[in-house]
Amino acid sequence: MQETFIAVGIIGFGFSGKHIHRPLIDAEPSLRLQAVCQRTFKEPPQGSYRLETNAQSVIESPDIDLIVIATPNESHFSLAKAALQAGKHVVIDKPFTVTLEEAQQLVTLSQQQNRLLCAFQNRRWDADFLTVQQIIREKRLGELRYFESNYTFNRPAIEAGWREKTVSGGGVWFDLGAHLIDQMVMLFGQPEYGAVNLGFQRDHAKNVDFFQAIYQYPHLQVSLQGSLLATSSPPRFRLQGTQGSYVKFGQDQQEEQLLKGMQPGHGDWGIDNERGQWFTYEQDQIDQQSFPNQRGAYEAFYRSISSAIRLQTPSPIPLTQSLMTIQLIEQTPRLTRLFSATS
Repeated sequence: MQETFIAVGIIGFGFSGKHIHRPLIDAEPSLRLQAVCQRTFKEPPQGSYRLETNAQSVIESPDIDLIVIATPNESHFSLAKAALQAGKHVVIDKPFTVTLEEAQQLVTLSQQQNRLLCAFQNRRWDADFLTVQQIIREKRLGELRYFESNYTFNRPAIEAGWREKTVSGGGVWFDLGAHLIDQMVMLFGQPEYGAVNLGFQRDHAKNVDFFQAIYQYPHLQVSLQGSLLATSSPPRFRLQGTQGSYVKFGQDQQEEQLLKGMQPGHGDWGIDNERGQWFTYEQDQIDQQSFPNQRGAYEAFYRSISSAIRLQTPSPIPLTQSLMTIQLIEQTPRLTRLFSATS
């Protein structure tokens, strides 16, 4: 590659493409946003990139090296396949694809084309998740026996976006669940077995707006929950080990910071002031300490993508883990419509 930068095209310039991918790409000096594609544009570009309304024209453009796909989930496979066939490197917004079969086809194609293929899993760089990794790595709680992860919001009104409609890959199991399962797979690998309950809690909900999943590992149980009807939020993380426990409330702030226009590198970037609590057991007494978070680092994703393309360093999200995540989303035994609000 003769250029000193990697030229990027974003297909899908809605919330994720505009407010998450674009600023993170702009923050990486070795990347240059060259084009964005959306069916219609309601505002002029906020940069030097060009606007396109046809995805194939971006994919086939000779001045694009890396295609970022931030479209509705059911279109991920066809767009990624076309981009790989055109010789482009590809980043796909989570949950990667809708089915395991689609994901496996893309992995095979990326290997045949010798091109990078990577799922965008930015929440591996949440401040509190980086902290959880540290706690587990350093065995601050002894041997871990229980891991709980919750991702909830209070959105009682049905929104107009595609995730709320009856579409393939919609609903919170594919949306929020993809984050939590990816984090679990990164930490613990493949579980022995599991089960998930999918529900429709809100009036007139057309797609899943609640899930509760349980996975079993040797000597460890994992509980994952997501909801759009949570006026009182559970802990973001709860860990219990043989020598102590850890509880953390509140969400990582990087997405909110991006929405406010803050860039990586700003003095407050990645800081989560909602400290977790670390409880240790000693001689039948419980000692409680505040446990500060590490600094969040969403910018690390595209820095690693650039390095993987230019220097052939490892991809930030191994494809084996992305395949496992899709397999668990698609194939975990489930109870669907165990309860449902009035439709």
